[in-house]
Amino acid sequence: MNINPINSLPTKAGGSSTPGSTLDMETFLVLLTVQLATQNPLEPMSDRDFFAQMAQLGTVQGMDAMRGSLDASQAANMIGKKVTAIRPFTVVGNETSPLVEGKVERVIIRDGRNYLVVREANDGLVEVEMGNVLQIQEATAAATQS
Repeated sequence: MNINPINSLPTKAGGSSTPGSTLDMETFLVLLTVQLATQNPLEPMSDRDFFAQMAQLGTVQGMDAMRGSLDASQAANMIGKKVTAIRPFTVVGNETSPLVEGKVERVIIRDGRNYLVVREANDGLVEVEMGNVLQIQEATAAATQS
């Protein structure tokens, strides 16, 4: 039986498998399954330890849900604000600016990631990922009328 090291466990799409990355639900279930499958049959895990790990599973689930809710709330709070962010798919030497500046019009949640729809000064719309935001400012009265 092959046992994968912890840092090479399967991850979610776009996830990280680097040592020290956050423990998510999928990783926790893999670890629990491996532990149960490889335990000594003469000295199995005690009921107390098993139920403690199941309680930890519930905690991990709750933390995942809370993180997703917090991220969505943070993205929604940016609607109407002026942001500066890294333009998606920016290539060095391209004539367009590597930064996007404009007012956030709406939020899109795609594949569990939050994207801000930013209206630039030239009336173009650009979708930027929340993690690419560099600066947030309150929109000025003059900027909101244009």
